[in-house]
Amino acid sequence: MLVKSFTVYYALRDMDSDGILYVVATPIGNLKDITLRAIEILREVDFVVAESSARAMKLFNHLAIKKSIISINSYNEERKAKSIAEQLWRGKTCALITGAGTPCISDPGNFIVRACYEMGVTVKAVPGPSAAVSAVSISGLFAAHFMFFGFLPLKKGKQKKILREFSTLPYPIVFYESPRRVAETLKTIYEVLGNRQTVVLKEITKVYESVLRGELEELLRVFPEGEIKGEFVIIVDGKSKNTL
Repeated sequence: MLVKSFTVYYALRDMDSDGILYVVATPIGNLKDITLRAIEILREVDFVVAESSARAMKLFNHLAIKKSIISINSYNEERKAKSIAEQLWRGKTCALITGAGTPCISDPGNFIVRACYEMGVTVKAVPGPSAAVSAVSISGLFAAHFMFFGFLPLKKGKQKKILREFSTLPYPIVFYESPRRVAETLKTIYEVLGNRQTVVLKEITKVYESVLRGELEELLRVFPEGEIKGEFVIIVDGKSKNTL
């Protein structure tokens, strides 16, 4: 099956146009984290595909860029992917961006990338900010190897099933979480994985960035109650304990 897929891919490559899809990483908070190459690409492409047109406009206003924007989300991306890829096949260029960070990582974009490959359109990465990698780099855990999962399912039963599958992993596990769910998610992790070393990072690169580090039982005691704002990254150490 793999060989067949590559055969089809290279056959399509013979029909390539000059169109290019650029998968562009954008700041996860601090707008100064945009790369020089990302700015150049965003200025030069014919149009932009964005998870959030409002966030895209905020970035573009900061950079004095005016572009046509096609909005996508997890519900309509698959339906829009073919028409976007067809525009690129005809020779246009496009930048794919997410609300923040690197597209296609716990964010929309994969259907568009796949559609472009299927039509023989060139896909290029414009690397930059990633919340997961940034969080791991300042976690203080021994994370030469780590597993990124992203958002756990909404239902607690499914959360526990997945966490049990991770229970024997010897290296840190990285999760994303929303402010309204983060406290309950930490409790569920504690119930399944026990009192592991954990790092909770809030609003990385933003004004109110904060890092909580310690054993999970301790973090649950000090974690704020009530309404919480911001986006969170949770890193739970592997089964083999490392001291913070």
